[in-house]
Amino acid sequence: MLKAARSYEEACRTFRWRLPDRYNMAFDVCDRQTMAGADGHRTALIVEGADGSVERHTFLMLRLLSNRLANVLTARGIGLGDRVVVSLPPSIEAAATVLAVLKMGAVLVPLPLSLGEEPLAWRLADSGARAAVVGDAMVARISAARDGAPALETVLVAGDAAAGNLDLWAELQAAGDAFTPLVTALDSPALLVYPDHAMGKPVGLLHGHGALLGNLPAVEFGLGFFPQFGDILWTPADWMSYPALMWAVLPAWHHGVPVVAGPHAQDAEAQLGLMARQGVRVAWMPPNLLEKLTDVAASRPHPLPRVLGTGPAPLSALSRDKVEKVFGTAPNEIWGTLEIGAVVANNAQIMECRAGSPGRAAPGLTVEAVDASGRVLRAGDPGFLALAPNAPGACLGRWSRDSWHPGRLSNGWMPSSQGGHRDLDGYIWPEPLEMLPGTVLVDGQPVALGEVEAALTWHSRVLAAGLVAQPDGGLKAFIVPAGGAGDVHLARDLQAWVRSRRGADEVPGRIEFVESIPLRGDGSTDMDELLNRPIRLGAPDPDERF
Repeated sequence: MLKAARSYEEACRTFRWRLPDRYNMAFDVCDRQTMAGADGHRTALIVEGADGSVERHTFLMLRLLSNRLANVLTARGIGLGDRVVVSLPPSIEAAATVLAVLKMGAVLVPLPLSLGEEPLAWRLADSGARAAVVGDAMVARISAARDGAPALETVLVAGDAAAGNLDLWAELQAAGDAFTPLVTALDSPALLVYPDHAMGKPVGLLHGHGALLGNLPAVEFGLGFFPQFGDILWTPADWMSYPALMWAVLPAWHHGVPVVAGPHAQDAEAQLGLMARQGVRVAWMPPNLLEKLTDVAASRPHPLPRVLGTGPAPLSALSRDKVEKVFGTAPNEIWGTLEIGAVVANNAQIMECRAGSPGRAAPGLTVEAVDASGRVLRAGDPGFLALAPNAPGACLGRWSRDSWHPGRLSNGWMPSSQGGHRDLDGYIWPEPLEMLPGTVLVDGQPVALGEVEAALTWHSRVLAAGLVAQPDGGLKAFIVPAGGAGDVHLARDLQAWVRSRRGADEVPGRIEFVESIPLRGDGSTDMDELLNRPIRLGAPDPDERF
């Protein structure tokens, strides 16, 4: 959609929206790539396994496999508007499932692999999902959360299916591979997305099929006028996150570009090897993952991609300079929120990058700061960053128990969840996210300390728990054990407990066993006293440290 240009102004001047009346996201990114003279035998997905094996899947293979799954779900009574939870690592199963749900007119509910039982239960109940397609790692959590989700009737497992669940591949083998994608409108519901973090009971946001087209200008601009000849795209982010799907995987397939999928949760050294082996030229990743990749690449030979995209969290000026020095290309930020999609981007090829700003509004879009009534504010005045009316990337509305409510202001502007302002040159300056009392950021994700403490106290061997954020950004738990002193085995058990019940981002990296937890007058944990406790000396052998 976006033409290469020599300046930001030229990119905006030559851009034109071409929005069809009828549009199905899955048909666009998959079936269309096999029709009307297109070569369906082009590679769509490159999957590298943990054992080093490599599988290449064409667009035709994705089409036929997603058709089979669409038939499986249809036979189970899943139809137009029904919500289908999907939680799978980057894989052929994830690709086929995403496409199948979208092409049959159902609503995709992608859930990150890091979610524990409690946040998973909320999303299952709130979405009213009737089916779920998950991997081995999620089966036990889905089973634990199923009691609170009476609408959930079908669970397909890509792996060993427990009692009451269905084996995904067995069902696929028995199904037919002919399926006609549903003809949907731009605003037909397609995705129901929740925040990636495990905190609280967040509101879901419903997006239509046209959301992909609305995200494309910022993605194409931020990824260096994507696509270019020979591009191969990879992202280390969880495919079940909104940015990974809408800013990387689906835009690549829209343009017929191959996507690389590596083993989930690879370390940075393994990621560099993957990039080199598979010829990755375009990568998008959140800032925390980009920083880790850069730190490792700084001390060893590594591939030099054509372009690196990051976002939506800000990348510091120091990190930006280091990325450019190590990889030979300045990282381009892409910014947006779940409400409005990708709307702002940098392109270091043709515009100045200003530290603290992710760039300007993408061609075809208008982003301004507005007040509570939707009135556009003057340049420099802070307000809510909002997207102008009629932009296709904005969400349809906020979800609430089997229904949704439009989130637009009375004048049609769609506000984001973030404040900020626009300067006189058109650069957007989002304000840092405000953290609620008792909430901290851990590896870029908000964590409510009280919720993790509550989860720890549910453990049968814990009398009381206190949690603090350490200066390095990690979490440390102080535990009053029941029935004797704590040891390394209990510490490991508690970490696994938190990972299962809450999520991987909320696991305390260190645990100290104490006789009591200091409390304030209101009964809450006295964080200051815990933080100021002297460091425990005489720790046991390294293997016993916790």
